[in-house]
Amino acid sequence: MTPLSRLAFLGCALLLAAPTVRAESNRPDAYRTAFLERCRYSRDTMARMTWEPGTDSRLRIYLGVVKVATGIDAATGQKYLADAVADTSQAWSCFETYAFMDAVLRLGPKLPPALVERIRSRLAASFTNDFGFTDNHMLQYRTARYLFGQTWPDGPRLADGSTPVSSQQDAAKWIEQWIDATIRRGMYEYDSPNYHHLYLLCFATLHEYARDERIRQKAWMMMQVLLADWATKYLAGDWVGAHSREKYNQVTHTREHTGAATQFGRLYFGGAPLRLDLPECYFISLAALQEFAALPLIERLANDRTGTYVLRELKAPRRGPRIHNGEPTWTYTYMTPDFAVGSSWGDLTDVENHRWDLTWRSPHDGATCFFLNPSYSAEQLCRYFDAPVDKVLADIVRQRPYYANPNKWVEGSPYEDVWQHENTVIDLYDIPPDASRQHINGFFPHVLTERREADGWIFARADQVYFAVWTSVPGTWVVEPDYDRLTLQHPKTAVILEAVPKSEYPDFDAFCARMRQLKPHFDEATLTADYTNSRGHQIRFTHHGARVVDGVTANLATWPVFEGPWMNCLPGTGIVTLQYGPEHLTFDFNHATVTTKQPAR
Repeated sequence: MTPLSRLAFLGCALLLAAPTVRAESNRPDAYRTAFLERCRYSRDTMARMTWEPGTDSRLRIYLGVVKVATGIDAATGQKYLADAVADTSQAWSCFETYAFMDAVLRLGPKLPPALVERIRSRLAASFTNDFGFTDNHMLQYRTARYLFGQTWPDGPRLADGSTPVSSQQDAAKWIEQWIDATIRRGMYEYDSPNYHHLYLLCFATLHEYARDERIRQKAWMMMQVLLADWATKYLAGDWVGAHSREKYNQVTHTREHTGAATQFGRLYFGGAPLRLDLPECYFISLAALQEFAALPLIERLANDRTGTYVLRELKAPRRGPRIHNGEPTWTYTYMTPDFAVGSSWGDLTDVENHRWDLTWRSPHDGATCFFLNPSYSAEQLCRYFDAPVDKVLADIVRQRPYYANPNKWVEGSPYEDVWQHENTVIDLYDIPPDASRQHINGFFPHVLTERREADGWIFARADQVYFAVWTSVPGTWVVEPDYDRLTLQHPKTAVILEAVPKSEYPDFDAFCARMRQLKPHFDEATLTADYTNSRGHQIRFTHHGARVVDGVTANLATWPVFEGPWMNCLPGTGIVTLQYGPEHLTFDFNHATVTTKQPAR
């Protein structure tokens, strides 16, 4: 049995006994009780797991911490940590520096002084001029540096020549600037199923251990905003909508293997069983030790799917060595009790971008449908990575071999543009002749109950959703083990998807008949799609041009940072409001204050 299979066996066995308790009441203590029970279950489960040489080195660190913290097999936990510190075959990156700095503070006297001294020495030697490329790397480094300087102000100079105190001051300035910029213009590495948990861990650590009250307060506020944003797109354990930084082997899943962060949603919000046997779920052991609770109203809005609503969000302008005045990313999510249609457009993240999809509530994994152009280009990558054009592809493929796959299921293509109104998304492609990937792929999972084709439409039903897909050119079906792939071989192509609740029609035949009455039009010369959807909305969309709904042209310049029934924020204001029922909170990041409007008695 392999180490991973041992973890899976143990995790699945313990899953049978996983707590299903969740807050069924509006009382704050009911949410906290359920949350703390999920934390207890998570850390006890992880503390009983084992690490073996040759497997993920970070797993050894996190298992070591949770074993020592809980006292479950503490001697093995100390050995894991001591061996990880003594192992100089691998340099410490942001992941190790953050994890060990938190461990020193969290475990305190449970760690031998000699081990703490060795950790301090390795930390100081690891704080070089390299802060990483992505925001989660930068935040982990700054969190570790801030706490290092606070803990050992008279400690050794760091590898970059700075003193612990000056490094702490620089880190504090960067952290506060990151928070303020994110609230004012949106998050750069947004809604990432594979990295979002690292932001949660860092800010929870800062709130717990920072001695500066302003840093502690703003870390608490940022945590609540990150959790509330996630909660609005939470559908019974699924994280719906467009995503940055989602791996190729995660994007086609909805319930299993969906990314290390996804289980954090289940920890914080409940509504679905925890799967601690899945890869990289060891990160959750630290969240379970932190016990940072969301505001009870956030848990309630995460599990309130009694109505239908729209979310609009603005994400930070793209950045890179060859990007000047980069566009932001705009996102749009249509949420219903049983499904969500989510999309994004603008200048997208470098790699691992998931632009749009339909995802529906289902007991089956892979309940999603989407299209993409699996782009592959050195020129595209060089916009973000400071590497020579003739070397960047080899560098990326070495790190992410999937990138060269002509049928990969994740990537933001520069030749694709998207627009959405409520339950309808239009996806337009303009692929130049010199692009290496001239085709477009559509993902249709085998969990569909039924699929039909007529008049250029593909009709599908599954669980409580009906949906239809129209393509401006016919495609070719390829049967894969878990899904069917529809490949379109035309550089100028339009794809339209519309989804409705099953309850909206008497039966599937009625839905198909209604959709066949609709006649989308796509003009290849102007790259303009015209479509009046089943609810009568007239949508006109031009590739990288006007976006018009019922005669009104969208103004992307006024797009909100957050807009929805529960969470709202206008660009540049630094103020986020949260409300649910009579509860209303105003987060003012300009003054690091939270104002609560008490419900009337």
